[in-house]
Amino acid sequence: MKQRLTFVLACAALVAAAIAPSGQAPTNDRLNATVFEGLEMRSIGPSLVTGRIADFDVDPKNANVYYVATAAGGVWKSVNRGVTWVSTFDRGGSFNLCCIKVDPKDSNIVWLGTGENSNPRSSMIGDGLYKSTDAGMTWMRVALAKSEHIGNIQIDPRDSNVVYVSAQGPLWSAGGERGLYKTTDGGKTWKEILTVSPDTGANEVVIDPASPNTLYVAMWQRRRAVGQFVGGGPESGIYKSTNAGQTWTKLTTGLPKMDMGRINLAVDAKVRPSRVYAMIDALAEERGVYRTDDQGATWARVGKTAPGSGRGGVGTALEVRAGNDDEVAQTEGGQEAPPQAAADNWFMNADPGYYNEIFVDPIRPDTLYAVSTNMARSTDGGRTWSNMPTAGVHVDHHVIWPNPNDRNHFILGNDGGLYESYDEGRTWRHFTNLPISQFYRASVDNMKPFYNVCGGTQDNGSFCTPHRTQNSAGIRTSDVYITGGGDGFTTRSDPEDPYFTYATSQNGAVTRLDLRTGQSQSIRPNANNTRNLDGSEIAPATGGRGGGMPSERPNWDAPYLVSPHNSKSLLWASNYLYRTEDRGDSWTRISPDLTRQLDASEVPIMGKQWDRTKTVGFNRATTALSNIVSVDESPLLAGLIYAGTDDGLLQVTEDGGRTWRKTEDFPGVPKVTYVSDVMASPRDVNVVFVTLNDWQRGNYQPYVARSNDRGRTFTSITGDIPDRQPAWSIIQDHVNSNLLFVGTEYGLFVTVDAGAHWVQLKGGLPTAQVRDMDVQKRENDLVLGTFGRSFYVLDDYSALRGVSAQSFAQEAQLLPLRHAYQFPLKNQIRAAQSDWRAPNPPYGAIFTYHLRDVAAAGTQWAIAITDAAGREVRRIDLTGEAGVKRVVWNLAGAPPAPAPAGAPEGGRGGRGGGGGFGGRGGGGGQAVEQGRYTATIGKVANNTFTAVGAGQSFTVIPLPEGNR
Repeated sequence: MKQRLTFVLACAALVAAAIAPSGQAPTNDRLNATVFEGLEMRSIGPSLVTGRIADFDVDPKNANVYYVATAAGGVWKSVNRGVTWVSTFDRGGSFNLCCIKVDPKDSNIVWLGTGENSNPRSSMIGDGLYKSTDAGMTWMRVALAKSEHIGNIQIDPRDSNVVYVSAQGPLWSAGGERGLYKTTDGGKTWKEILTVSPDTGANEVVIDPASPNTLYVAMWQRRRAVGQFVGGGPESGIYKSTNAGQTWTKLTTGLPKMDMGRINLAVDAKVRPSRVYAMIDALAEERGVYRTDDQGATWARVGKTAPGSGRGGVGTALEVRAGNDDEVAQTEGGQEAPPQAAADNWFMNADPGYYNEIFVDPIRPDTLYAVSTNMARSTDGGRTWSNMPTAGVHVDHHVIWPNPNDRNHFILGNDGGLYESYDEGRTWRHFTNLPISQFYRASVDNMKPFYNVCGGTQDNGSFCTPHRTQNSAGIRTSDVYITGGGDGFTTRSDPEDPYFTYATSQNGAVTRLDLRTGQSQSIRPNANNTRNLDGSEIAPATGGRGGGMPSERPNWDAPYLVSPHNSKSLLWASNYLYRTEDRGDSWTRISPDLTRQLDASEVPIMGKQWDRTKTVGFNRATTALSNIVSVDESPLLAGLIYAGTDDGLLQVTEDGGRTWRKTEDFPGVPKVTYVSDVMASPRDVNVVFVTLNDWQRGNYQPYVARSNDRGRTFTSITGDIPDRQPAWSIIQDHVNSNLLFVGTEYGLFVTVDAGAHWVQLKGGLPTAQVRDMDVQKRENDLVLGTFGRSFYVLDDYSALRGVSAQSFAQEAQLLPLRHAYQFPLKNQIRAAQSDWRAPNPPYGAIFTYHLRDVAAAGTQWAIAITDAAGREVRRIDLTGEAGVKRVVWNLAGAPPAPAPAGAPEGGRGGRGGGGGFGGRGGGGGQAVEQGRYTATIGKVANNTFTAVGAGQSFTVIPLPEGNR
């Protein structure tokens, strides 16, 4: 038996060798990230409002050099005060940043902490501390890979090799690396010098500049979970060391006696280093600004709110329109946070879990700044506080940098981006050239001639931008238009009449916008416009906000969609599912409560149940628990609807809501895991896909599953997606059933074999959270909504329909392509140097090809293009590099024959550069006629073209007539 098996295996090996070209077996090894690097994605912004800024620094030796650490978009550096920026952390292990600091003694040394030090609903994770030795252009991780959230970085003023780092530690789980860490050798080795427990980390460390061995550290106990937040605990407190961290004393005299939350510190080096400020979150009767004038021996609460101190500066036009229902004005169940006890008018920031830093002015004595919803300022040593005027500036501030050499100059970073003032804050410049918007969702419309990409951003409203323009300058800020305000989430368009556009803001507020008139109106289901499925009335709510109904629990990012069967029909979800047939004028509730109906106050967090009356920040600034977070309707069967919940259920109806069944078991997935996305197959009515994401319990495994029986049972298709790539979104191609895309925490993955093997597509895409995706079927474009790097487009992904391990074993392959539009480009006014713009895709036909090996010496690869009669109209030379590459034909015929005397041979390929995609497809002669063409890859010898493999046909067509 053993001999027979050996013989069979030997025969199989011979057969495999016989069918594999050049003796190379067709294995999945050929399908890897390196092979696909030539398939580049294109950033299209927008950069209209940018996104959240975590930290900022200026090179102390060169005031022209700016560094920006963004909350979700990596590191950006400018050497010309923000006229232009370069992203320098595109291949970092994280995109979520805390803090950046330039060594004051050596401008080449820059320290970077990942994992932002605020804790909003949208909190992500970092992967440690990085160091650059070339002024921020390259980075190396040096410590704290398991910290997830870093608080701040301090460099000893005497010795740059001595650095202190506070690590808050994981937000979603216990353990990790949390506490205060120190290096004395420039980051080669580290020692944990202060730790409390697996639940409590270091929020901030400050150094006494007059006595650098004296350190103050704020320790913080906190935890988030799905629909839950505990903002403090008995382990929070302030610690002091007088021997550079060898021993510590916990400071208590004059500080809050009950539990404390986030504490931020500042030493007043200008007035007296013995003075230390602490902004302390605690229960209402003890929170506020505390000060010590004796190096922490005694403290007193000193900060009062100045009379008449209102909301602050006038917001941007977008913010006013949105009403700016900001990150912090919410508690459990979407209710407004109770106002702070005002009996003594103690000053306190809006929500210390989200922002709470104090900055001491380096020029003005006794002047401090507290970043919060508004920019608060004290000019009397912290005794009284009032809002600093910031007219035209977004709210929700995170960092202010007062120039130590110019009292008129400020840099301000907030949820709206980066701002700069040169007149002490009277007027501000907004840097609109940082494409770092944080998109929760992405969608496309069917507008002609060019479709729009739409989505909603964290605290910056909702937008649409064309995926390309006829302007040779590309896509400019002026091409972007607003669809809604507030925290934007999903924008969707009527597929038949794209001038009807819908947008949502927080807690399910949904609006309908008519682009023809500019009129927008709320269409959220409420007791006045909604009935049950049987036609009965729904009683109005007795409390809450936004016209909701009893027991209504919409998610912060409540999902909705336009039905694929009726463009006037929408589905909108809270913990119930609703349908409208008239674009939102009236609604029908078509489901019972589809969740587990968990009570956030009863679910243990940090190992116990907490008394809300004695807990700091209990469930403050969080979303409701137990609600629907993902919805889809089968495009193949009306009424077949899927709804995924944040508490681990997939609910299914096959009859439009009359009956429902649930699934709560998914292979290898922990119970109660958040169903981040659901997609009904466009190819098979029985197939549905889900992604599940357990990040809010500190589990960062990816979970992708497929059902072949309408959600009754599932099999895992996670395959070889790496660990620590939690999955956010999934799409199946509408032509090739085996072609799937998954968006994860750190990028985009593709499979061409239905999930057996996954490949990360990295071409042109930085490390970014691919939160949502959509496909523009007319153009075969894949659109990515990233949370921190705005929108990306993979132009004409139809090439991937022809990819397989077998085809990549061939010597060469020209992959499928779409039609090519022929139209005139318009040379309109180009953007100024500091104005952002995105490039259009190159004009012409995009050819995607694969070469198995680097071209041998003397071998010239080319693509020959023939017309319908078989006549060659153009030949494009290829570079001969191995892997998947792209080249563009500019739809011009072969150039005129060269003059006989001394002219080079050939000329068929032109030498125009291929529109930035590589190859030599530019130049040429007259534009070709519209019609059908065939492209074929092959080798050229003695000006003779020999085809390799089958050709790919395509059409050259005019632009479709624009919508009217």
